[in-house]
Amino acid sequence: MKFSVVIVNYDSWPYTLRCVESLLATEYGEVEITVVDNDQRPVPNLPPAVNLIKNEENVGFARAHNRGILASSGECVVFANPDTLVGRGFLDHLADFFTEHPDAGIAGPRILDGSGAVQLSARKEVGFISGLMGRTSLLTRLLPKSAAVRRLFPAADASGGPATVDWVSGACMAARREMLEGIGPFDERFFMYFEDADLCRRARESGWLVYYLPGVEVVHHTGKSSRSKPLATWRLHKSAFLYHRKHGPHGPLGVYSLVVLLGLTARALAKLVASQAAGVRHRVSAKGEKDDGW
Repeated sequence: MKFSVVIVNYDSWPYTLRCVESLLATEYGEVEITVVDNDQRPVPNLPPAVNLIKNEENVGFARAHNRGILASSGECVVFANPDTLVGRGFLDHLADFFTEHPDAGIAGPRILDGSGAVQLSARKEVGFISGLMGRTSLLTRLLPKSAAVRRLFPAADASGGPATVDWVSGACMAARREMLEGIGPFDERFFMYFEDADLCRRARESGWLVYYLPGVEVVHHTGKSSRSKPLATWRLHKSAFLYHRKHGPHGPLGVYSLVVLLGLTARALAKLVASQAAGVRHRVSAKGEKDDGW
């Protein structure tokens, strides 16, 4: 099986190069690697096997991936964040899986952070409860082994083999090209965030299955390609509302949508305030340490 790997770079060339190195180290025979550059910084020397698509501006995560899809030819397309690292058997495992599961449209590996902790990258469909218990929410962190967390986030239970799920993270996911040609690529209205949930939902609605593969591991150094945390927070919540408008109930006179909008706005503001407060504490702490050193 021939694979096409698409990596979108934005302010993350050191990580992108490491990701490319890990892919080349798999020594898989039929793989093409395409880097779509959304940044304006100088491009470093890339291995000869890597194709480069240079955008004149940051066109967003979904649109950049779609350009990579169009420029590639593999039977299966792997979307990998620049801050991910794959193991030597990564593509071999994917090839075996997609060959043995012709009903699979999308598959996502088990994702670990830099310390080896499992990221909750496989999820149930977005809803009210999952909005309260997000992947990084206080409730989820306080109750990581609860039945609610295991139900909402199948990745919390790493036992067993491949399992069908509603949604796998776009930090690293593989999609069958036949499926992409049938349902269309990423919805470019999602600048970034929730484009993966939307693609998985459209795949399921078209009869394809989405799988989580706990036996295939990838390391993800989260958040290395976002310069502005406040902007990223805003885009996250904006995309969440777009996802609701596209797939969720609107209610009479749009009442449900108004409630969702108000809730997401409040959640975004709370996260922004918490982020600013944490930044102030960090600067004060750093200043104190510097003063103590004099």
